[in-house]
Amino acid sequence: MSRFLKVMIVLLAIAAMATPVMAEDMLSLGGQMRVRGWYQDHDLDSTNSFIDQRLRIGGKLSVAEGVSITFRTDFSEQSWGSNAPYGRTGWQLDRSHLDLDFSAFHLRAGQLYAGYGLTQVVNSESTGAKFDLKAIPLSVFFILNDDNDEDSDAYLYAANYALKADAFNANFIAAGQKDGGLEDVMLFSADMTMNIDAVKVSAELDYFTGDDAYGGDAIGTQFFADVAFAASEAMTVGGQFYYAKGTDENDETQYTYLGNDFNGYDPFMDIGTGLSNEQNNFNRPFDLGTALLNNFDSDILDGDVVSTGVMAARLYVNSKVSDALALGGAFTYAEPDEDFGVFDSAMFYTVGMTYALMSNTSIHAQVEYVDLDQDLDDDVSSFILGGVGLFVNF
Repeated sequence: MSRFLKVMIVLLAIAAMATPVMAEDMLSLGGQMRVRGWYQDHDLDSTNSFIDQRLRIGGKLSVAEGVSITFRTDFSEQSWGSNAPYGRTGWQLDRSHLDLDFSAFHLRAGQLYAGYGLTQVVNSESTGAKFDLKAIPLSVFFILNDDNDEDSDAYLYAANYALKADAFNANFIAAGQKDGGLEDVMLFSADMTMNIDAVKVSAELDYFTGDDAYGGDAIGTQFFADVAFAASEAMTVGGQFYYAKGTDENDETQYTYLGNDFNGYDPFMDIGTGLSNEQNNFNRPFDLGTALLNNFDSDILDGDVVSTGVMAARLYVNSKVSDALALGGAFTYAEPDEDFGVFDSAMFYTVGMTYALMSNTSIHAQVEYVDLDQDLDDDVSSFILGGVGLFVNF
């Protein structure tokens, strides 16, 4: 353990325990400790299992009226196993920013997270500034990213105008991403959510245009819809639809989001266990070919398959069986919008559960099964992904 890490831990302990008045009035702490196990079995006789852990601590220091400092840091994030996705990363600080609350606006500056859209179509965490105006429901941010030691900077900017009512809200987003002398992409997005008695309807439409990072055109048109029905106080049943236009042009690149995708978005496998969007994930489904390439061996899918787009339908159910037990399941059928002659369709099956073992302590488990219908040899390839984890929140 590094000397700096030891000092940080000591300082946090002193702030939380040795000065209780400050901890109550000025400093609030929270976080999570998790230990998880993973299993992956591809039908190419490629199996993998590993364990990972992370201790996350976050806090807010109220310096004065309208002035605060927020931080979030991860300790001992590491994994064990011969094919584990990452080694021992030790300590990292992923969020550190100040907040100033003025009469006309709220300012956040520093290393911050900013995300807009139901599908997190704008999603990034880096150093920058974010303004929330109070007279009108407008939020804007500018984030500067490292540019891999090239001559010019890479940055992301966005504005979100929000409309809110008792049973309806909507967002209108304009964003841009510029990197060096080539990439200059614009996004225009609109989303809405409406509650009608026991039915909740959500939808989002995104459009990308501009220049990609390779001297070609940036393209992207995608649509998402979700209809959820509260069958009872303890059960929700819903259906989702995904569409994204692909491209078979060599001088075009399909975009599905802007930013560094810090928070991620993996809806096909998300059933509320907290085990999707990490080790067992397909990332964003709007480019189905790339999502499948992240999980299948290159012998199954042609490594050149990109920008397939997607057409997909998903059914899901979430049930609160008891105060301690919650169950979830989902089925998704997906096809590429652009047929590159490599695969016809893919089916995703997901089941999982969460169980409260003790106060603030729970065990989560999830199993995923995927069938891929290939064009190459009229065969079906499949694989199983599984995860289980212990989570303690504080």
